[in-house]
Amino acid sequence: MPLELGPRYSQETEAMPTLLRLDADPSAVSPRRSPQGDGHRARARIPARIPARVVVVSLMLAGCAGRPCESEAQDPAAPSAPSTSDKTPNPREPARHSGAIETAGSTGSPQTIAIETRLDEPAGPLPDDYLAFSRACDRGTREITIAAVGDLLIHRELQKQAFRSPTHFRDLWSGVEGLISAADVSYANLEGPTAQGIDRRGNPRKDPGMVFDNRVYSGYARFNYHPILVADLVTSGFDIVSTANNHSLDRGPLGVDRTIDTLVAAKLPYTGTRRQDQQSAPWHAITHVEGITIAWLACTLHTNYQEDALGQVLRCFDDPKTMPRLVRKLARRKDIDAVIVTPHWGKEYKHEPIAKQRRLAQAVIDAGAIAVIGSHPHVLQPWEKMTASDGREALTMFSLGNFASHQRDLPRRSSVVLYLGLTQGEDGTVWVNGARYVPITVRMEGNKANFFVERVDAQSGPREVYEHIEGLMGAPNRADESIGAGAPPRTNPQCYSGFTTP
Repeated sequence: MPLELGPRYSQETEAMPTLLRLDADPSAVSPRRSPQGDGHRARARIPARIPARVVVVSLMLAGCAGRPCESEAQDPAAPSAPSTSDKTPNPREPARHSGAIETAGSTGSPQTIAIETRLDEPAGPLPDDYLAFSRACDRGTREITIAAVGDLLIHRELQKQAFRSPTHFRDLWSGVEGLISAADVSYANLEGPTAQGIDRRGNPRKDPGMVFDNRVYSGYARFNYHPILVADLVTSGFDIVSTANNHSLDRGPLGVDRTIDTLVAAKLPYTGTRRQDQQSAPWHAITHVEGITIAWLACTLHTNYQEDALGQVLRCFDDPKTMPRLVRKLARRKDIDAVIVTPHWGKEYKHEPIAKQRRLAQAVIDAGAIAVIGSHPHVLQPWEKMTASDGREALTMFSLGNFASHQRDLPRRSSVVLYLGLTQGEDGTVWVNGARYVPITVRMEGNKANFFVERVDAQSGPREVYEHIEGLMGAPNRADESIGAGAPPRTNPQCYSGFTTP
């Protein structure tokens, strides 16, 4: 049955266009969306105040199901558990400590309970190449984690694969959905329109449906994707996309409008483009999660030299004052806690950022941005900590490379899921507490007929991909294997006892 998707919940726009009807599974609703559609997560992953101790329990029990076990571990962060600071010390209770303790389970076999203590300073000396932030261990009232991936560059081969699969575009990246949903907010660069019924020249045409006809839906050099892609992104857990890139105008001004129609209908916030009839609409989008409000602002270096006569795409470099001015205005708003800039910039297939990238990154950070997450080169570029003129620290990831594409050489199919951690203090100030990454690659299968985004680790996956990514990103900040397997990513692991680098 067709699924009618309602109006988008957190885009600051002037008007709402007509709803679209997408052929999608009616049960395919993101588990991270609130049914009220107010832009807040339906789940609550962490308490409002970060506990001093985090208890990680590893229980090897057999036969506990259906009857109470003799010994159970209670997470002190659970709402029903009293705070340890509110309890009167009991001289008969054992002292709390970090390390490991053993208790007897119902089967008589020992249960190991590892207790990690939250520290006020790093657990020990950090490696020279560890990307660390000075306020990593500072306590706050809340913490969130952002996941970011690179370019969704869906070439013809990937579109054909999506049309063959019952899960459509999710078939491409289902292997890493756990990495996306592990974070509180997830971002991607949507590189190309999702415009129903428009041909390569930007003219209206009868829509072929879920068919790659190379007229309405096409790959390089003028991309256009079936709108079901947007519904699949929402189902996979993505919360915000950039639409400002060199392919924004691949279906002309009408294509920009219809792409926005699709995003609005799916309640997926976007940043960097606007409709023909909304020339005064803001360029940014807003996400709200766990009490922290983030403004996202995207721009692009060009639109493949297609004229943007109606001013529908925000440019990064046409006026060097534009981006800092927009960021400064957002950063001064009392209802916004942090600003993240997502520029489409740099030289394609080059691993090193150019001077123009560095100048813009420094300018928007000085203006108030807490992070800059770049795209366009289609290969990884390095990350670094940058310091604003007022002393604030910010993360710049110059390029995340490709998330999903048909570009087959090693650098272009090697990427990461970036995790950025933010902490908010009692006075409302938000700071970066750390950054981690998980290596990913696009695996080719069946004589290059199918393509799958997959995680790469030290034990499995192409060793050359793993070494390529680690050579660019460094080893110490690589996330452990538990992320995406039910454990939330921890971006400041050095602030917990037992910390070790990969």
